[in-house]
Parts: sequence; C-alpha cells; structure tokens
Amino acid sequence: MTDHQNTPELRFSEFKDEWKLYSLKEIGNFKNGINKDKDSFGCGFPFVNLNDVFNGKKIQLKDLSLIDSTIKERKEYNLLKGDTLFIRSSVKPSGVGLTKVIENDLKDTVYSGFLIRFRNTNLAINFKKVAFHTTSVRKQIISFSSTSANTNINQDSLKKVKIRLPFIEEQEKIGNLFSKLDRQIELEEEKLELLEQQKKGYMQKIFSQELRFKDENGNEYPEWSIKKLKDIAEIIGGGTPSTKDDTYWDGNINWFSPVEIGDKDFVNESQKMITEKGLRKSSAKLLPIGTVLFTSRAGIGKTAILSKESTTNQGFQSIVPKENLLDSYFIYSMTSLLKRCAERVGAGSTFTEVSRKQMEEIKI
Repeated sequence: MTDHQNTPELRFSEFKDEWKLYSLKEIGNFKNGINKDKDSFGCGFPFVNLNDVFNGKKIQLKDLSLIDSTIKERKEYNLLKGDTLFIRSSVKPSGVGLTKVIENDLKDTVYSGFLIRFRNTNLAINFKKVAFHTTSVRKQIISFSSTSANTNINQDSLKKVKIRLPFIEEQEKIGNLFSKLDRQIELEEEKLELLEQQKKGYMQKIFSQELRFKDENGNEYPEWSIKKLKDIAEIIGGGTPSTKDDTYWDGNINWFSPVEIGDKDFVNESQKMITEKGLRKSSAKLLPIGTVLFTSRAGIGKTAILSKESTTNQGFQSIVPKENLLDSYFIYSMTSLLKRCAERVGAGSTFTEVSRKQMEEIKI
C-alpha cells in the first residue's frame, strides 16, 4: 500500500478507489470440521483431510478419502464453491493457517476437525487464492497462533485477522491475472515432467546399450567394460572443523552437509562456509569442480555435481573422476545404480553407512 492512501503501488489503471480494511469476522463466518473415531474412516462419503489442503492440487471428489458420515453431518459440514479451508493445527508454524479454496460444490463431502471452514459471499474465488497468502495476512495468522506440541489457531483468532479489499470487480481482475499465471506454471511443470520421463527413457536405453552412439565417422564406439570406481575415480570423504574456534568459520570456502543435497543437479553455494585455516586444521578436503558429491550416511545416495571448488562434512564419500577416464555427468546419471549398490554394501551400528573402501569396490 502507498503511504498516503490505501491503494496498492501496482494496480490496473481503470481502478482508483481505496482498498477498505476488514476483519475476517466482518465478511464471513467460521466453522470447525468434523471429528470422528478411527473406525469411521475408509468407507462412506468423501472427506477432505489435512493433506488435501497441504498439497498443491485442486480439491476434487475423485481424490478424496472416505468417512462414514450422517445426513445431518453432511449438511452441517458441507463444502460449497468459494469456501476457504484454513489449517487449524500444524507441526511447523509455517503450516498453520494455510488455505485451500473450494472451486466447485463438493456433494456429500465433509471436512476434518483439523480444518476450519471460512464462508463468505463478497470475495472473488481467484482473489481469495492469493489474498490469504500475502505477507500481511500470514504474519497476522502466525502471530495469533499458539504453540505447544503443535502450532494451532482457532476461530476467534482468525476472526481478528484484517485484510484490505478492493471492490469485487478489481478482485476478479486481480484473481484472474494470478489464475492465468498459475495455469502457465502448471503447463511448464507438465512439460518438465514429460522431459523427465523422456530423459529416464533415454537413460534406460543407453545404459542397457539398446541405444548406441557412433563417432563422427559413423563407426561404432568400443564395447562397454566393467570397472571398479577406484579405477576411474578417487573417492574422498569430508570433515568438520572444530565449532569451538570461530576462526575456522564464516570464510569463503563452501562446506556442504547432506541436507543441502538432492534438489539440484549442480551446486556452488553452501549454507555454511569455512576459512583456509579451518580447512587446514580439519579432515575436510577441497574438492575440484566436477566432483560428484555422494551422501554416505542415512539418506544415502543423494548426489550433486560441484560447479565450484568446495568441501563437505564427513557425511559424504564424493567421487572425483579421473581425467580422460570418467565424465562427471555420466557417473551422476548413474545415481540410482550407485545408491542401490551403496545401500547394499553399507554397514553401520546404528544406521546404514558406506565407507570409502566400499565405494571404491563398486562396479559400474
């Protein structure tokens, strides 16, 4: 909002009116969901649970679980187009009060007691999808929540949440804009999924040698051979500088831990950094660009390729390809095979762990 009036800094040019401030109590009503014993689940009528709100999918009847509900319950806890479901209880504070908007009437459907239904008539559906996720609203919800074993929020607290609203015409235009953007994201994600499937298909054919490439002269490449990792790569573990010495930390050398690995093909920036002194005074090793990081403990077999010289803690047995013998992305593409082999040979008293020597003996 601008400093001088209650209008957004960016808006469609045809709208000039100020946005008005309302509490949710003023514009709608709340109702907690249904509570049933465990024997009621598994058959009966559709039931919206916590996970249906947490996941990023549209709520549809075909995806819902079932619960044994009465006619009275289905009337009292019904879900109509435009209803908003708030998460009442979450393990993490960031999850409390997250919402999902019901986009179509859900016949004979009830919702969980871990959810709170908000019903109103003066908010555009697509506008609601974004309005309850703004920084202002989220801060209020989290500040009004209480924490014990879980983080919880109740109806009385939600009623106090304040939100600025334009007239319905502007709501609809804003909501439609974000709806189109969401649809574009969905289409791009579908394309990405198709590419991932295509990649897996090619990998299957290539590594089974069903599909073979030829050189620039059209000749077949030599037959594949089986090698131990130690013959084509160096396996290097990691280490941790003493946390009691501040001079070892907050330097300019990357220091990766296993929790940072698994979401990206290439990594070049770690959450924690160490100094040159920290590197010298620990068993951490500076790994070259092209190293394939390989987690060696619980959560074994997560991989990423270094695009910058870095170090790791002791939860890795990283693969440094030998020049002209192994390509980084080739061995990275074999992550699934390496993971299966490492899990099979790994041993630990309290959890599975693969050692450097065991990694070296893996055949590919």
